Amino acid sequence: MGSIRTILATGLYAVNFSTLDIAIIVLYLIFAMSLGFWAKRFVEDLSGYMVAGRRVKLSLGIATFVATELGTITFMYFGELGYLTGFSCFIIGILAACAYSFVGSTGFVIAGLRKYGVMTIPEFYEIRYSRKVRLLGGVILFLGGVLNMGIFLKFDGIFLTEVMGFGPDALLIVMTIMLVIVISYTILGGMFSVVITDFMQFVVLSVGMLVATIAVLWNLDWGTLASAVTEHFGEGGYDPLVNPRFGWMFIVWILISNIAAGALWQPGTSKALASESPTVARKVFFYTGLTFAGRAMVPMVWGVAALAYLGPGEPSAAAMPKMLGQLVPTGLLGLLIAGMLAASMSTYSAYLLAWSSVLARDVIACFRTTDFPERTTMWVTRIAAGMIGVFLLIFGLFYQIPDTAFQYLFITGAMYTAGALGCVTAGLYWSKANNVGAYTALILGALAPMGFLILEKSPAMLPAELVFITDVNTAGLLSFVFAAAGMFLGSMFTQSSHPPKSITKAEVP
Repeated sequence: MGSIRTILATGLYAVNFSTLDIAIIVLYLIFAMSLGFWAKRFVEDLSGYMVAGRRVKLSLGIATFVATELGTITFMYFGELGYLTGFSCFIIGILAACAYSFVGSTGFVIAGLRKYGVMTIPEFYEIRYSRKVRLLGGVILFLGGVLNMGIFLKFDGIFLTEVMGFGPDALLIVMTIMLVIVISYTILGGMFSVVITDFMQFVVLSVGMLVATIAVLWNLDWGTLASAVTEHFGEGGYDPLVNPRFGWMFIVWILISNIAAGALWQPGTSKALASESPTVARKVFFYTGLTFAGRAMVPMVWGVAALAYLGPGEPSAAAMPKMLGQLVPTGLLGLLIAGMLAASMSTYSAYLLAWSSVLARDVIACFRTTDFPERTTMWVTRIAAGMIGVFLLIFGLFYQIPDTAFQYLFITGAMYTAGALGCVTAGLYWSKANNVGAYTALILGALAPMGFLILEKSPAMLPAELVFITDVNTAGLLSFVFAAAGMFLGSMFTQSSHPPKSITKAEVP
């Protein structure tokens, strides 16, 4: 309460932040929450709660997928990269668009998973391998996913406090309010709340992005941005192969990682699993993939603009929102913040539902000989979502990420996606994949990312031959190499002792 009184007393609002902006934000939040609570009436069973009854059609599927993958954290880490690397980071958006379009056009993995009717990816591990593989995969997915999400709340809070001009004193308050709002309607309505509110949030976010981009380019032309990039980064500001943060190893890792995430990242894949058919699932991914270059490049341009407007001395995560708070006019600033809140709510709701579902169905339930009753699973999922929310608040406040938010998100994501890519791809397309290969792929895939997260702050303590693990690009690429090798070698050397399991119709949900 002291922080609130201090903020109100000293008037620490952004230059353009007004009562009109506050009114826009409050009205939007009331409407969004009401819509989320209203969606609860459609939740009839577990399928309705987790995958919206598998009734999501193409246009709604695209909108909800874009909304899920375009959170405030997305703007933050892409804006930070623009501030730190110039235009060379555009390569990331191009790679993402290529990867997701490939998954959509070919149906790689997602069509197979949708055909088998699973609600979470570890469910496929039990169908193709065993219940114990499902448990291990569920644990790794849950830990990697929650760690990945761990910085969302903090970075979203930084965005809002900087844009609104409240400063770091209000960070805890803003984080707590955001958390309570999102958890409330996600816990009650499940995927129906997520999908229904995502469509509205997609519209609001699109308008907010347009407003911010016009405001930025109205004040800073392209020549000014290019001059700032040339002055501070030289050729490395345009060429990712020259920029020391990128290079060939980075490009290969990010391309593979995006293909894996496109096919197997539970919050996004759940949108394919909620589609009314495998064909719709493929189209959702293909058309959404075409937007991924833009979703990266727009906030990257904002980051470059922050460099030109504020100079290089600002905290990299706070520079872009600080600039927006000063350039976006009164009234439109409230619309921008409403759009960013829409982005956050979409992302949090989908991620909370994904990780709590995995914990309930693929970890806790695997300690039983049979699955929980549907109503019990729904309640366990709701309790898990609340517990994850508390963790996000505590972790976000105290954990210091290595280098940039982008690197942290991709390396924690690789803890799961590397092993999952080996297990699911081999399970769908290779008849010799077996339990030993699955165990080995999951464990080895998580090894390099975990080593990086544990050791990156103390490379001097490592023997010279192990220092490579503290390079994020090396660790990220090795995770996929290790997982693929583990699946292949583990399966090939144990064909006799652990014959592969074939999927029968009786085992398909």
